[in-house]
Amino acid sequence: MLVLAGIAATTVACASPQGPAVDEAAEPEAANPDPWQPWNRAMFTVNDTLDTWVIAPIAHGWIFITPETVRVHIEQFYDNLNFPGYFLQPLLQGDPKQSGVAVARFGVNTTVGLAGFFDPAHHWLGLDRRPEDTGQTFGVWGAGPGPYFILPVVLPVSDVRDASGYPFDAFLNVGDSPLISTFFPPLWPATLLRTINRRALVDTDLKDLRAGSLDWYSAVRDGFLQRRAVLIRNGRDDDEESPNDDLYELDESEPLPE
Repeated sequence: MLVLAGIAATTVACASPQGPAVDEAAEPEAANPDPWQPWNRAMFTVNDTLDTWVIAPIAHGWIFITPETVRVHIEQFYDNLNFPGYFLQPLLQGDPKQSGVAVARFGVNTTVGLAGFFDPAHHWLGLDRRPEDTGQTFGVWGAGPGPYFILPVVLPVSDVRDASGYPFDAFLNVGDSPLISTFFPPLWPATLLRTINRRALVDTDLKDLRAGSLDWYSAVRDGFLQRRAVLIRNGRDDDEESPNDDLYELDESEPLPE
């Protein structure tokens, strides 16, 4: 469900980690990026059913009782917790400038932004949020995506490369990680709130995408694969030479609503 939310938010435009351009089309898997489709379709049905009958109804109730601005500030709080990953991954990708931006954003938003509920680093200083994860780093290093791959709940959409990075992201991207509550039952409500809040934020986008899709499974898969290819290239054309020309040419692929 959360990945469907990500697809909805990034179908319009995406760009992220810096690093050498990677030609995803050259990968052998490009001819058939979904060789495990029977398994994936079955797992997609499980996840979609869970969303339809459990997550979405709760999210609709959350939408009814909260204004969008409250939901945006809650999401900003959780995203601020992803600082370890947002700082470390650019270093591993050879982009220390972006790590500096992550440090500045975390410092400003945690203090002036009241624990990250507000984003003065973006609104006042022009330091834009740029999501990072281990799968992106593997891609910058030259690893191909591998086949498309789905697991129930844990990996609603993924590929072999991103699935390989998931264990690292579970510790580094704290705001996105189920580990913030898996081993600490008192934090279960925090994970539930994060899940429902994110689903509420993209509810309209998901409805529109589903209504315009002849095959919902294929639409989600293709959107994910295209999104990840853009993230690996940092939104750059393949013929552009240097990824570090401008410190402030940062990602706005998944901007939070104003």
